[in-house]
Amino acid sequence: MAKTGITAVAAGVVLAAVVLSGCSGSGNESSSSAGDAAAPQFSDAQPQGEAGSTGQAAPKDKGGAPAQPALTRAIVKTGSLTIENEDVDKQRQAAISVVTGLRGQVASEDTGSDSDGRITRANLVLKVPTAAYETAIERLSALGTRTAIHQESSDVTEQVVDVDSRIASQRASLERMRALLAKATTIAEIVSVESELTRREADLEALLAKQKALSGQTELATLSLVIAEPGKAPVEAKDDKGFLAGLAGGWNAFTATFVALATVLGALLPFLIVLALIVVPLWRFRHRLRRTPVAAPSTPDRS
Repeated sequence: MAKTGITAVAAGVVLAAVVLSGCSGSGNESSSSAGDAAAPQFSDAQPQGEAGSTGQAAPKDKGGAPAQPALTRAIVKTGSLTIENEDVDKQRQAAISVVTGLRGQVASEDTGSDSDGRITRANLVLKVPTAAYETAIERLSALGTRTAIHQESSDVTEQVVDVDSRIASQRASLERMRALLAKATTIAEIVSVESELTRREADLEALLAKQKALSGQTELATLSLVIAEPGKAPVEAKDDKGFLAGLAGGWNAFTATFVALATVLGALLPFLIVLALIVVPLWRFRHRLRRTPVAAPSTPDRS
């Protein structure tokens, strides 16, 4: 009985050790699995739907790539318009009112009058906002009978983008030069950096002036308006080419040269006449002196 009790106790101890060993192994495996699951995973791929400061994903196009920002085209518009009306002065004032109402301006004005001082012709160079260009054409055409119209437009988007990019680069370059100037310690370094800084500032000013000019051309359209009485509007010259055009040009050049020579000759003719009245008698008198023989000296008679 004693041996049986001892054996039972030993078996119980061994069983408890096995159970404890199994629980410890299971706990370690669970801890290892949890640690593996919690470890961060590094990847070269970009996270899907990259969020900004607002937490929203960047917009993408249909192909999945980030959408490009919309590019506004920069268009320069120019045109000319000719209308006829009996009262040129009245329509000239009406045209100025139309342009002013569209927030435009009169860039230049040239008028012609008859002997009584009545305006018979008006040439206006108008600047109107590009968005109101078509409206200006429509309203100005209603001031009389439209006899001629010409419109042009050119796309300068590439120039605008190029100038904007160069300005940004130039400004960044100036910031780097100013940083170098702050770190310069010797006179030679200061002089060299200041010289380069001055040159780059001049380049930036030139780019800014070009940007301003392009902005003015794209924001304001140019329209040349001619108002004349019926039948007195200027006729646009045609660009003729070919043999007849060359012959006409040569004849015009010949007549212009002949007229110029005749004008010069007419201006010199009075002087030539006076010069001839003085020079011709002197020349004849000298010629006579050369032909007159010189008399020999007489010898005294000794007889």
